[in-house]
Formats: sequence, structure tokens, C-alpha cells
Amino acid sequence: MNRTRYRGVSLRSDMVLKILLNSSGKSSNLEFTYGLFLVFYTLFINVKTVKTWRKPVGVRSIHTSVASQRLNAGDLYYAYIVGLFEGDGYFSITKKGKYLTYEIGIELSIKDVQLIYKIKSLLGVGIISFREREHIKMVSLRIRDKNHLKNFVIPIFDKYPMFSNKQYDYLRFKENLLAGIIYSNELPIYQRPNIDFNTVNDILNTGFIEAEGCFSTYVIENDYTIASFDISQTNGNIIVSAIKEHLSFTPKIYIDKTNPRRGFPDGNP
Repeated sequence: MNRTRYRGVSLRSDMVLKILLNSSGKSSNLEFTYGLFLVFYTLFINVKTVKTWRKPVGVRSIHTSVASQRLNAGDLYYAYIVGLFEGDGYFSITKKGKYLTYEIGIELSIKDVQLIYKIKSLLGVGIISFREREHIKMVSLRIRDKNHLKNFVIPIFDKYPMFSNKQYDYLRFKENLLAGIIYSNELPIYQRPNIDFNTVNDILNTGFIEAEGCFSTYVIENDYTIASFDISQTNGNIIVSAIKEHLSFTPKIYIDKTNPRRGFPDGNP
């Protein structure tokens, strides 16, 4: 049996429609969900216009009022970006001697380098870097400048909050940053609560699926092709269940017996 896997924006929009219609023909959200997934397709087309990563890129300056206007315009790409950070991003407060370093970042495989450049283009801030992790080439976008964090990043994550317990990391990050805590001995002890936020936002949902979802096609006997979709998340049964309910999908949630914290649609581990 031949299997082809697609990650996020590499999927053709017509195949997404076919998968969704075959998944749940009676879903009241199908038409709107298809529209959301067109964000993948549109973003993919726009990403292809980004210049090659070998050319140095500087941080583009944007006035705070401009950033506010972009948010007020209801640009749904920002919710999509939050969804990407939900899956593959991080919010860190690092102790360096007696001082603290605040950083928000996202790291992806080098094959997604154009997506990283597109995120940077949309945010207008951040530094792109490259490294090897366990012999795999990676690309990352990091934002450390406190003014950029306060004026550009926080307004986006406030407007489109995450729905997993990673939201607690963000709230802790934001609270300490805005409180002006700069010394490591003043940083409160933190332990992330294991309680998920259950409000699912449509476009954020799309970005999360971009980070953690997978679209596949199976070729079996007589050239018969089956299309499928699956999504998984460590310690994320509540998240996967919320996405399933929100999109009115019918497959059951499968819990991996070898790692009970990861959930999959039934039959597609």
C-alpha cells in the first residue's frame, strides 16, 4: 500500500475539500471549514514570493500604530500564526546570571524555511537563525526585543488566545514582562497547570492543524485511493476532542497505547 503524506500548506485546496466532504458530509461547519483551510493555500502561494533564505534579512521597523491598525483590520493571518506557535512555538524566561532574558520563538524543519520568513514578514519583527538538531537542519524565528514583544507580539496573543495549557506559559511570560521583572531572584516559581483551555478559535485551529496535523492518501488494490486526516498532541486529548467537536467530525479519538498522552483519530495512529 502506497501512502503519501502532506503537511499543512503543501496540500492542494481541492484535496482538502474532498477529504472534508468524505469525513462528514452532514457537518454544518463544512463550507466554513473549507474556507479556513484556503488560508493554507493562500499562505502557501504568498510564501513562494519570499526571497531565498540565503539573503540576509534585517528586522523591519513598524510603528505601534501601524501594528494596531493591522490588528483592528481583523487580519486572520495573526490567528493562524498563534495556532502555529500553539503547536511548535515556545515562551521562555531564561536566567542568565542575575538577569532574565525574555524570548518567544518557533523552530521548524529547514523544509519550512519559507513559512518562517512569511511569519517574520507578517509580524515585522524577529531574528531568523539556522542550526542542526540531531543531524536535522532546523530554522527558527526568535523575538527577544522587549519593545517588540510588548508592542507587536502581546497584542496578537491577547486577541487570539491559545486553547491548550501552553496559554499558561504565555500568561506567565506576559505577566512578568509587563511587570518589569529583570532579576532572576525576583522571578516567581512556576509550574504549568495541566488544565486545557477549551475555547476553539477557527483560524487558530487552522494554524494548530498546520503544526500538528497530517493529511494522507492511501493507494490500495485496483488503484483505489483513500484520503485521511489525523492530528495528535502530547497530553492533548482535550484539545483533539475539542477540535473534533468543533468541526463536527465523527471519527473516534484513539489513544496511543505505547504513549497514552498522545491522541489520534481512530485507526490512524
